[in-house]
Amino acid sequence: MGDILDVISTRQSIRRYTSEPIPDEMIDKILEAARWAPSGENEQPWKLIVVRDPETRHQLGEIARQGTGQRVTAEYCLGQLQPRFEGIKDVEQRESVMKFMYSGEVSKFPATAPLVIIVVGELKGMFDTPYDLSACIENMLLEAHSLGLGACWVHGPAVYPRTAEKLKKLLKIPTGIGQYKVLAMVTFGWPDGKRKHPRPKKNIEDIVYWEEFGRKERS
Repeated sequence: MGDILDVISTRQSIRRYTSEPIPDEMIDKILEAARWAPSGENEQPWKLIVVRDPETRHQLGEIARQGTGQRVTAEYCLGQLQPRFEGIKDVEQRESVMKFMYSGEVSKFPATAPLVIIVVGELKGMFDTPYDLSACIENMLLEAHSLGLGACWVHGPAVYPRTAEKLKKLLKIPTGIGQYKVLAMVTFGWPDGKRKHPRPKKNIEDIVYWEEFGRKERS
């Protein structure tokens, strides 16, 4: 069996796609990968809504824009966004990048993704749903990457009740309290070029302790 670490370590979040459709057999593999995710007590609380209709994807993009816009605008007003872009010395460019973020435009790309899968979780009588759905999403991301596709996990629309409610209404998800939680939408497509600036990962020694918190010496 090959080392899956090669797939994990080369995966990137891809937000720009070509218009080329994804074959059904690839979609089926992505869904099968989701089905095999681990879950607490094997509850398998996930429901997956596959969206390819252009008009629906356009509306999903707008909902995603609104959700991210709300969150990042709050960060901007609190002064938490500005330090992220201090490395951009050109003032106009820095302002343009920040506006791209707090306007929510950064998350509008579901509108141009050939495939969007909405990940919904059952809530009634289940305690591990958010964790189970996260494992399900990661499986889909890794399978998509192994097939040469790009993908991105978009959780912004599910953070705020109003945008989550819009998602539910658009996709006819039951809105009863305690029934279903929309955790995220995941976009898929053939990458339109390579990412210019892959985001770095922390060094292993910065995230791992041995035997107790703060202890960096391996026993």
